[in-house]
Amino acid sequence: MKMMNSKISISEALQNIEAGQPVSGYSIDFNHIKVAALDAMKLTKAGIAVPEAAIYYNDDELQFDEDFEGDWVSTATPSSATQTAIKINLKADIKEWAESNNVKLDQLLEKLLDSFYRAQKMVSEK
Repeated sequence: MKMMNSKISISEALQNIEAGQPVSGYSIDFNHIKVAALDAMKLTKAGIAVPEAAIYYNDDELQFDEDFEGDWVSTATPSSATQTAIKINLKADIKEWAESNNVKLDQLLEKLLDSFYRAQKMVSEK
């Protein structure tokens, strides 16, 4: 096992990710290296930040999706948002699933609560 903050190559990092091994304690030197967009997403999801300048996109691999056509609008978190700390108890199988799939529980709960709140508002307005 390597020590935290040790260097790792992109191919080693991707192999570790595929094998379900953590890579967040490693670093990659992205100088003079280009990373395919899909690989960059895998690395980022696993905890390795990929500089935008190191990402390349192969237009032949992109698929058209009419849902993503048009102007994009930034959706920054409103300044009125506050952070609340919560503690939850998970059954062992759920905890194992969340960890093995790199589920960020704080983000998941935030999205679920937001969706639930909006659905409740829609129902109460009718």
